Amino acid sequence: MLVTFAERARREGLLSLEDQSKDIDDDFLKKGIQLAIDGTDPELVREIMQTGIAFLGTRHHHGANLFATMGGFAPTLGVIGTVAGLVHMLANLSDPGSMGPSIAAAFIATLYGVSSANLLFLPLANKLKHVSSEEVLVREIMTEGILSIQAGDNPRIVEEKLKAFLAPKARKAIEAESANV
Repeated sequence: MLVTFAERARREGLLSLEDQSKDIDDDFLKKGIQLAIDGTDPELVREIMQTGIAFLGTRHHHGANLFATMGGFAPTLGVIGTVAGLVHMLANLSDPGSMGPSIAAAFIATLYGVSSANLLFLPLANKLKHVSSEEVLVREIMTEGILSIQAGDNPRIVEEKLKAFLAPKARKAIEAESANV
């Protein structure tokens, strides 16, 4: 999309993107394109876009940390449950036949705590961190594309600048896709 915008801006001028910018679904990209169309100083555009990226990362970091913290506390809570169960079992030593089931029930708390941490909370935290880093990367690519368009860079240069953000495998996939079009 950004390369297409660069081609149009190069042919018809930056103001020609105003109509197309209304059809952009991503608010971040729309805002950046609009800032460029409005003639905002490129350094100010970069600053505004980077501030948006920074606060996006902060919000995502807080969400991921919530699950990481829960993953840290879950085993501890499980151990507390186990200790409480064992204390309850020790209080009833007069009935030796109930010790086995009581011990088993007490250790279930540790199983739940460790399982919820390692099968739910920590994987969710890691997934949120991964998704966040991908979203930040996409927004950094958008920012660079917008600034390149604003600078009047050749569309091929814009494309190469944007592909530089990608892993070689992703670059090859995009080049193959472009060749098929």
